[in-house]
Amino acid sequence: MFDRRQFLSAAGGATMAAGAPLLPRQAQAAPRGPGGTGAPIDRHALVSRHNVVRTSASQEWPLQVGNGSFAFNADITGLQTFTPFNTLANWAWYSAPLPPGQKPSDFQGEVWDTHGRPVRYWIPNDTQTALSDWMRMYPQLISLARPGLRLVTRDGWDAVIGDLTDCHQELDLWTGTLDSRFQVDGEPVRVRTCCHPDVDAVAVTVESPLVDAGRLSVFVDFPFVDTIDKRAVYVGDWDHPDAHETGLVRRAGRRADITHTLSGLHDMTYHTGLRWSAGAELNAPAGGSLTITSARYGAGGDWVDVADRLRAKVADDSLFATVDADLVGTGTSAGEILEVVYRLGGDVRRERVATGAELRIGRLADKHRYTLTGGDHGRLEFVLLFSPDGARSVPQPDAVFAAGARHWPRHWKSGGAVDLSGSTDPRWFELERRIVLSQYLEAVNDAGSFPTQESGLVLRTWWGKAQMEMYWWHAAHWALWNRWDLLDRSVGIYRRLLPSSRRRAAAQGYKGAKWPKMIGPDLRQSPGETNVLLIWQQPHPMFFAELDYRAHPTRETLEKWREVLFATADFLASYAFWDEPTKRYVLGPPLQVMSENADAKTAMNPTFELSYWRMGLRIAQTWRERLGLSRDPGWDKVLHGLAELPVQDGVYVLYEGVPDMWTKYNFDHPGPAVVYGWLPGDGVDKDTFLRTAHKVFAEWQVDRWSWDFPMIAMTAARIGEPEQALHWLLYPGGANNIDDAGYGDTHGYPYLPDNGGLLYAIAFMCAGWDGAPDRHAPGFPDDGTWTVRWENLSPAL
Repeated sequence: MFDRRQFLSAAGGATMAAGAPLLPRQAQAAPRGPGGTGAPIDRHALVSRHNVVRTSASQEWPLQVGNGSFAFNADITGLQTFTPFNTLANWAWYSAPLPPGQKPSDFQGEVWDTHGRPVRYWIPNDTQTALSDWMRMYPQLISLARPGLRLVTRDGWDAVIGDLTDCHQELDLWTGTLDSRFQVDGEPVRVRTCCHPDVDAVAVTVESPLVDAGRLSVFVDFPFVDTIDKRAVYVGDWDHPDAHETGLVRRAGRRADITHTLSGLHDMTYHTGLRWSAGAELNAPAGGSLTITSARYGAGGDWVDVADRLRAKVADDSLFATVDADLVGTGTSAGEILEVVYRLGGDVRRERVATGAELRIGRLADKHRYTLTGGDHGRLEFVLLFSPDGARSVPQPDAVFAAGARHWPRHWKSGGAVDLSGSTDPRWFELERRIVLSQYLEAVNDAGSFPTQESGLVLRTWWGKAQMEMYWWHAAHWALWNRWDLLDRSVGIYRRLLPSSRRRAAAQGYKGAKWPKMIGPDLRQSPGETNVLLIWQQPHPMFFAELDYRAHPTRETLEKWREVLFATADFLASYAFWDEPTKRYVLGPPLQVMSENADAKTAMNPTFELSYWRMGLRIAQTWRERLGLSRDPGWDKVLHGLAELPVQDGVYVLYEGVPDMWTKYNFDHPGPAVVYGWLPGDGVDKDTFLRTAHKVFAEWQVDRWSWDFPMIAMTAARIGEPEQALHWLLYPGGANNIDDAGYGDTHGYPYLPDNGGLLYAIAFMCAGWDGAPDRHAPGFPDDGTWTVRWENLSPAL
């Protein structure tokens, strides 16, 4: 447990004194460490013992190679042969045409009473549904291309996934290389896949006797945009090939460029540079007439001839259909398949399609499919390089693999490391596995120049848009793990957002800058009640700035954040409303609380937000003092006059006056229990908080959001209960299930904030926090069961 002195020290906000010496920015403050004794951590051994190995196909989640702003998602073949996983880049966005005669500036939203004055919020209204839907949906992230293998069995059928045997796929984390091996008809196939660390290119090497036998080729297909669903596991529309265009420009030296144009608000064209190895040939889409030669449906010895039914459904030399009773004219079952032999132009093909799957054959199915055939001595290599702004030089395949082999060891040798292998607690391996895999996933998905969507670069959620309240969970861990080069890529988003955030605040009658929640690359706030009324993202810049200053206590850092912090503090102070009857500053209504389960028109004084408001204003005043400025009296007036954190029955609650919280609203994020855990405890009473934390430990519904677990773990660590912290980090089941690749499972899709949250919590537990006990790894049990060796981590706030 912690004592009162420790509690008050942290809650008061231990910060660097105003007179701290100013150093050049490159003279980085030394992090605490190393943790543990003996030789430096063998980082290669640490990382490599957690390589991901698969021996069967996962239809659910891929394995990835990527560089932080671009990722390629692969199935068991190392490409996207049988599963149309995604190829995503944080620059690849599309916007459909606006509703006729309308533009974003026409949007009116709704006017809500806000403490006696009318305030216009970007909340969808009944008269502008089409426009508000468009503003929420666009721009949206697209998948760039689908490369895969065409494998032909010895009897001439296009192989299906069941034809693969002896599958063994390994993701080598140390080099960022995916090595996929399998057999078809006893013939070996090996595919190696790697992403370039500096350009958006993926290199592939295929080795197999099937190359020379003419039974293995490579396709590269381009989809349209599936514009409706906010969440898409497979991003792309393959059913409307006439809605978009591709074009081929051949170049010298086994090179070509493919342009892909998507018609929309502004036609979006991007470029795919292609380079391939000697002996191979690039073929453009063939086209030609479609002739169904034969078709049958069934299994074993029980087949029905369905050729005439398929011929009747051919249109425009194409056939797109689901294999169901309507297509085959008979009852169907899961174990039965459709076998089709057809001719397209001069090419004879034989395909098998399972019941319930999609049959897509003919001219339109191949309209945007380019193929590489042939090779040299059983080897076929190629590189795909994606670019938004014209053809670029495409590196050789071996140059991409060499760049990856240089980059990833440098990455793993830099920044922090945690080795738990000396522990006797049997949970050590699983926790260390999650730590290592989270580092890889964050580097692949969350290290670009623009904040990533919640699902990273795996699939699409909320049409690909960033959620700025979650940016902290995607990015703050870089600071404690001393990978500032990666954090600095994206943290400049606040400076980019500053002009529009000032306009937003002014339009609603506030000072300073009001930060948005949900944004795309155009930086426009997406309409939505929660989008515009959620407020817990507002103090985030203070948190990032303070982490930056502790690592770089320089004048340059102070000036870097000055304008953003002061604009943020001006908003925090002006947003708080002076309630004359109660003689205090209040937050809301209207507002939406952190857990997003309140009535926004009546909710006020949420516990988490009140504490975070205090922390933000405190840091802003400290920033002024570091700059040699006097404290802002307006900020102090709000800081010292804010409402107390709301208490019911001796414990903190979600917000003031919440009814039946512990029976009806004890789900989603437990804000009252993390104000002295993740946050350092501004405005918190010790005894009340302890009761609150223990009640949350016992009664909260924790099966919804994976990032809640590291958040609660930090609470347990800060109050001196490290075994509870480990319990929450490794909580069995629910949203805290972590698969073989390191993905969590929130609402049925990978959710990167849990990986970022885990990394921040682990650094917190290893290197400590403001006011932490003066012992090694204060967030871990000190009972001899955990041997925690760590290097180059920095303490948390």
